[in-house]
Amino acid sequence: MKKKFAVLFLMLALAISAIGGTVAFAQVSLEECDKCFQATISGLVDGEDVDGGRIAAERKPVYDIDLQQLGYVYEFEISSGNGYAIIICDDGNYVAQEMVTKTPSPYVDVADGELCVYVNSLMYLKYFDGAFYDLATLEEISAENIALLRENAIIYKASEGLDYDTVSVTVNFKNRDVDAKSLSKRIPRYTSPGGLESACAAVAGCNLIGFYDRYYEHLIPNHTAGFESYGYYLYNLADAYVDNVTRELYYKMDGSAAGITESNFIKGMQNYCAEKGLTCDFNQLLSSGKLNYDAVKQSILDNKPVVLMLSTYNICSFSGFDSYDVMDYQLSKGNHMMAGFGYSHLTYTLNNGAKQTYKFIEVATGFARMSEAYFNIDYSTNINSAYKVYIH
Repeated sequence: MKKKFAVLFLMLALAISAIGGTVAFAQVSLEECDKCFQATISGLVDGEDVDGGRIAAERKPVYDIDLQQLGYVYEFEISSGNGYAIIICDDGNYVAQEMVTKTPSPYVDVADGELCVYVNSLMYLKYFDGAFYDLATLEEISAENIALLRENAIIYKASEGLDYDTVSVTVNFKNRDVDAKSLSKRIPRYTSPGGLESACAAVAGCNLIGFYDRYYEHLIPNHTAGFESYGYYLYNLADAYVDNVTRELYYKMDGSAAGITESNFIKGMQNYCAEKGLTCDFNQLLSSGKLNYDAVKQSILDNKPVVLMLSTYNICSFSGFDSYDVMDYQLSKGNHMMAGFGYSHLTYTLNNGAKQTYKFIEVATGFARMSEAYFNIDYSTNINSAYKVYIH
């Protein structure tokens, strides 16, 4: 949680000018995209990177392969070089799908009157005069190949008909004590590459493997796990090689529309790691049917992530202030699996002198709409199983 507060209180002025693009076809909030960009870049750059405490950025609308607006690409410059961020709207939620600080935007040369089209990680197109073009080669893409690309494309989804409820909780306090630890400043937060039904277990497994790819670089071939920045480690976003691992895990776990069982999840992870010459150990974190939160905390302190197997669950984002915190929950039914990479144990002294405690696990949710969040172990959830995961 300390990491989140630091992001919220970091004062960076954001000067943005709109250039290029066409009127949006879908209801994407410019204000929400701007807020997501500012929050994300505040967590990634140090004050020394920013001249005078300001970041100047140009933004262009980004569209999906059906030419519905997904969000915006933000092109900016800091002392370490040019960078870009792609902020998208998914189910009414806003997420930084990509954030790169030392590489120019793939859309930098897209001209006025041309549309920036985002297919998925490392798949950038433009649309002009009735045709799609690959930005890497500038070659026109046939209708047949567009249909193939669509199978793994991120498609805009409006916020109607959501399969979750939202609840906002405000805690007013005199004092807030925070016991928190995260395994990295930016955790692995991979999502489904598309084309896989009920793939949350494979995505959770890939996030766990991605964490250990930092130490065993052959776990995800051809992929760089992350990088050091000002003494912090930041995991890279998913690329085609990460997506390939998710697909491989899905098949090793006997994935189907019915989902993936606990035993098949464990078997698939162990088989994948064995093929890489490594062992994947699972240590149960439930005691008498209840999650042992102290054991979760110790696992994180031991630099070992966890995995959670849930039926009904919550994911939570925070807004922290001097005298109150706002916890925005998304509450979902059904089964789900998430990888955990940190904890935040909050103890509030309320204005009436009473104490209130919240126990959270920092998770990679597997959802594009909010790929990194917190899971409240005591709120609107059933924890069926949980493991400490050690690959070595």
